[in-house]
Amino acid sequence: MSSSARPARPTRIDGTSLLDWARRCVAVLDRRREEINELNVFPVPDSDTGSNMAATMSAALAEAESAAEGSSDQRLDAHDIAIALATGAVRGARGNSGTVLSQVLRALAEAAAPGGFGGEHVQKALSTAVEHVDRAIADPVEGTILTVLRQASAAAGRENPDDLVGVIVAAADAARRALERTPSQLPALREAGVVDAGGAGLVLLLDALVDEVSGEAPEEPDLHVTPSTPEGPELEVMLLVDVAADRLDEFRATMHSLGNSLVIAGEGGDRHMMHIHSTDAGAVIEAVLDFGRPENIRIEVIDDGAGHGAAPSRSLLAVAPTGPISDLFASAGATPVGPDGDVVGSILGAIAGLRGDGDVLLLPNGLVGNRELIQVELAAQAGGHSITILPTATLANGLAAVAVHDPTIPLAVDAYAMSEASAGMRTATLGEAPSAGLTAAGPCAKGDVLATVGGDILVVGDTVADALTRTVELMLRSGGELVTVLLGTGVDPEAATALRLRLEDVAPGVDVTAYAADGMVELAQIGVE
Repeated sequence: MSSSARPARPTRIDGTSLLDWARRCVAVLDRRREEINELNVFPVPDSDTGSNMAATMSAALAEAESAAEGSSDQRLDAHDIAIALATGAVRGARGNSGTVLSQVLRALAEAAAPGGFGGEHVQKALSTAVEHVDRAIADPVEGTILTVLRQASAAAGRENPDDLVGVIVAAADAARRALERTPSQLPALREAGVVDAGGAGLVLLLDALVDEVSGEAPEEPDLHVTPSTPEGPELEVMLLVDVAADRLDEFRATMHSLGNSLVIAGEGGDRHMMHIHSTDAGAVIEAVLDFGRPENIRIEVIDDGAGHGAAPSRSLLAVAPTGPISDLFASAGATPVGPDGDVVGSILGAIAGLRGDGDVLLLPNGLVGNRELIQVELAAQAGGHSITILPTATLANGLAAVAVHDPTIPLAVDAYAMSEASAGMRTATLGEAPSAGLTAAGPCAKGDVLATVGGDILVVGDTVADALTRTVELMLRSGGELVTVLLGTGVDPEAATALRLRLEDVAPGVDVTAYAADGMVELAQIGVE
């Protein structure tokens, strides 16, 4: 079934186009499978990534062709074709790379909608694919297909969802740039002088989608294996350039990938001064041209030990729900990062947007799992950042830590003081009982408020105010002078008022500070110092 005539700027991918895209994918993977195989040095140099991706995509296409032949409608349904592609890929997946590809196609099927794929559906498919691939890979590391996919998703998400072609082109361009950077993120690739094999396959698939929706095939990426060469001397590049406000984050991330000691300072309006250290000044200038015309360019060789450039800085990131609590962290000097969606990508994006290549202190605040923290540390190191992850198990612990942060003292001392402050705060959380049952604090009914300390249920209360007051009273038996209360979405602030009134009678001299924490999973968090 051949493609019908399409408008120059389509707004939807219909079933016919989706099937034609799958055919393009099979053709390009089959044609370039040996080149991709030659790149396959990580995680195991078994030279089969290209073959496995080609075989998996062929299985997906075969299932979709069968679905198309069995369709009674002249116009193929994109949702049905997407489901068939995913089914064929999952059942016919070959090897690790084939399994990863099957998860990308699975995400495509989950994002499908009646009437075909628009820009918003492509954005959803890419973000969902990041989640599926992250879960599918046992030990995800940066510099692989996951890195390439995450960058493609982030770039697509910044585009206007009404512009289907713009979304896809942005994703493909970002994937290609991310692929070029994979050797700098993964030692095995750097030593072999190659880009990531799975990432290369993904770039080809996205390029095929660009060709399908726009009719303009991107120049095929050079996947030939080349031996690594020693880097030249480090250069200091300074210039002026006009960068639109809505592209500044993208500009900063792009520049950060090309060197270190990055400083981007605004002069008012869109005018910015950029300073960077890089071994490839040509690549820096070429990348700048994508954003604006550079002026007053100055390039100097940095002498060994000369100490040119910006002094190392120290940055503080805090994972917190968007709203009053994230504003509170920001007012204390931290850069807040939302925990929703791809939290790893959000943290890495925040790191990429920081000035310079100094140390980074991260407060996970109980909102990032150990698996994700491993990915963050490996990726940050690959990007030239030294990251210290502090043991903040709750938002309350994070507030205690940020209160003693001092960027003027040595890093180790600062981190120790913040960790000590976090550990010195005893915490409890209030949550709603999901069902009736018997707890260590007595029986509870569904909807009761449970106070948990150290994994044990300490109090069962009828209301938040009741549980809050009783829990704080019990915690103060071990001492304490300051109580911090974070109230979740919809919790009446009068609960904190009732606590203050009660403590005036039973614990005079104890200060109570309460903050709104909309977006927090718990009904409330309590910290006692």
